Amino acid sequence: MPKLLVIADDLTGSLDTGIQFAKCGLFTKVAIESAFFEVEEDTIVLDTESRHSAPDEAYYRVLVLTKLFKNAEYIYKKTDSTLRGNIGIEFKAILDIFNSPIFFIPAYPEQGRVTKNGVQYVDGKPVAESSFAKDPLNPARKSFIPDIIREQADIKVFVVPKDRYEAILDGDLETGIYVFDGETREDLEKIGFLLKEKGLLKYTAGSAGFAETLANLTRINRQKSLSLLELQLEAKPLIVICGSINERSLRQIEYIKGRRKVLDIILSPEEAFKKKRFFPKISDLRNCEVLVVRTLKDPSDIELYKEYAIANSIKPEDIPSIVSKRLGEISASLLRRLKQNVIVVFGGDTFLGIVRKLDIKWLYPLLEVDKGVVLSEWQGKFFITKAGGFGDEDTLERIINSIEKGFRISTEVEDAYRRYYG
Repeated sequence: MPKLLVIADDLTGSLDTGIQFAKCGLFTKVAIESAFFEVEEDTIVLDTESRHSAPDEAYYRVLVLTKLFKNAEYIYKKTDSTLRGNIGIEFKAILDIFNSPIFFIPAYPEQGRVTKNGVQYVDGKPVAESSFAKDPLNPARKSFIPDIIREQADIKVFVVPKDRYEAILDGDLETGIYVFDGETREDLEKIGFLLKEKGLLKYTAGSAGFAETLANLTRINRQKSLSLLELQLEAKPLIVICGSINERSLRQIEYIKGRRKVLDIILSPEEAFKKKRFFPKISDLRNCEVLVVRTLKDPSDIELYKEYAIANSIKPEDIPSIVSKRLGEISASLLRRLKQNVIVVFGGDTFLGIVRKLDIKWLYPLLEVDKGVVLSEWQGKFFITKAGGFGDEDTLERIINSIEKGFRISTEVEDAYRRYYG
């Protein structure tokens, strides 16, 4: 039985949470869509892929998978930092198993997500007024976290202000969700310390933000190796696949175009829906440092996809799954034909299309390239991934600089790497 079970609802979130535990010496595996595996890790991250599921399906997936590992020492429900998806109904599934309070810390200060008076903010705006309100699959419509949870499930929700952390934890706790305000890394560390001190760390929830705190509190001290393992990445040109329509990811691509030799390929709806063959000309690749394949130049271009779908009798709600599958096919072809072993991916749904095409059942998070940017591995292929809404304008430039310098795995992660691969 793993020491720690993480239940996440999408793939990039699984990885940016899993890496927090790998950094702290916990052998960590991310299992995709209920893959079966031998339980020999300290941390198992289960990617239920339930963010876009119907509520009943999301409840069932979380209930069944959590029951398999209900005896883990710690249970962590990873949620989207902008509170998209089936958060309420998935909380209910866990409450129905354990009948215990869950302490929910949704802030992720390093990514501009903070919680004040029970309201989730993104870059200073309530989440329902941020760019995430325009998400085509899961638009953020509310910002007050108890409303978001109670809209989906009939469960008790309590807000814990910063000045009442200890008072509430020392009181009579009821079964339900305790939403903690938090605005800084110091707030998250204080919450973690209090929960551990009071023996309440077993059932917690949040984004990768609090996962970092939890990982440090459950750290395993292993004997360290004297050498570092250097990874051999073949990335000329570096392949970047962007299926995200988040403005932040699109700005990151525009930024890199002013600093590197970039071949920027924006798929037409015909190419994205596989009605038109796609592969860049070899002559165009010879002088480029970065090959970008993306679906949109501007978020408003999604309307072109909707128009194409309607004209071709495709349901608009099926667009994301069709496009992610197509990007998976394109990515697999590029890796094979360009003889590369590394690819950068923006967006969890996009990465899911790639792992499905490559028939990947699990991934090993190896290191955090940048905040929210994770390098993971599967059978000699390396994936650098991030959520569409994460990162600064120069994030892609920093990723490239890191690749050029070379990656060396920290001694704690190296121990796990050698254990898996010899």
